[in-house]
Amino acid sequence: MKTINITASRHAVFYSPLLALVNGGFLEEEGLEGKYHIPEPNVNVYEKIKSQEIDVAQSAVSGSWNFFEKKLDLSIKHFALINSRDGFFIISKNKDKFQWEDLYKKDFYYVRGGQPQAMLSYALSKNNIDLDKIDLVSDKVLSTQEMIQEYKDSSDAFFHEQGAYPHQLSLENQGEIVASVGEQIGPVAFSSLCAEKEWINSDKGKKFSKAFEKSKKWVNTANPDDIAKTVKIYFPDFEEKSISAAIKDYQELKTWDSNIEVSKDEYEKALEVFHHSKLISKDHNINDVVEYA
Repeated sequence: MKTINITASRHAVFYSPLLALVNGGFLEEEGLEGKYHIPEPNVNVYEKIKSQEIDVAQSAVSGSWNFFEKKLDLSIKHFALINSRDGFFIISKNKDKFQWEDLYKKDFYYVRGGQPQAMLSYALSKNNIDLDKIDLVSDKVLSTQEMIQEYKDSSDAFFHEQGAYPHQLSLENQGEIVASVGEQIGPVAFSSLCAEKEWINSDKGKKFSKAFEKSKKWVNTANPDDIAKTVKIYFPDFEEKSISAAIKDYQELKTWDSNIEVSKDEYEKALEVFHHSKLISKDHNINDVVEYA
């Protein structure tokens, strides 16, 4: 049987439903086998799918909008919602009680560009904070590892990333998690699985969707410690305890508490977020973006 090759735009515990799909036996239950390829930073999953190097990838509906804004045709479609919340947290080394205004006063290391920054900007605006008025810590866009090191070297900074980076830092006594971007925004089409439309509608694609639906339901309800054991293989630098803590937070945020279809409300919220940052010029039709097996 040909292996289904899978990758992601970003690699994090946030995508545990996808990781559990591969390492939790769900594909095998449908007579399939898959391999998850940990992505390099700034990977273009659409190019990897087009070249047939990858069959399925984690991306976001907003990834398709980039093509539509350039008036480019796209045969790659989104067929399963992974996360219906933003998965970023803010951790702080500031000893005082957190106030959103503190982000103006202290160094704030956040993931810049694309959807992460758009969601953060939108969430901050709901708390009367203008991200554009927060001083950048560096003219250069820092990698996650560079931000972590600078955050550790600081005495009172803030750091923004997906789980389990903030949870691992907390475990190492490097601050406390003070805010969840997902909590501020609520339900939104944040990340989803995509593939060629023809593949989605194939027998293999239909079985894959069925297996993913089972995996997502399990990750939403199972004991976080059990899930952490299943996905730990993909996170050698995280302690199992921090992975479990991140999963518990995501369950409580209802990150995975939905079926695999992208709802109209979640899709429209994502459009609203991207309009806020002026990253799209119009509302792109959901039917041009999603395709279900």
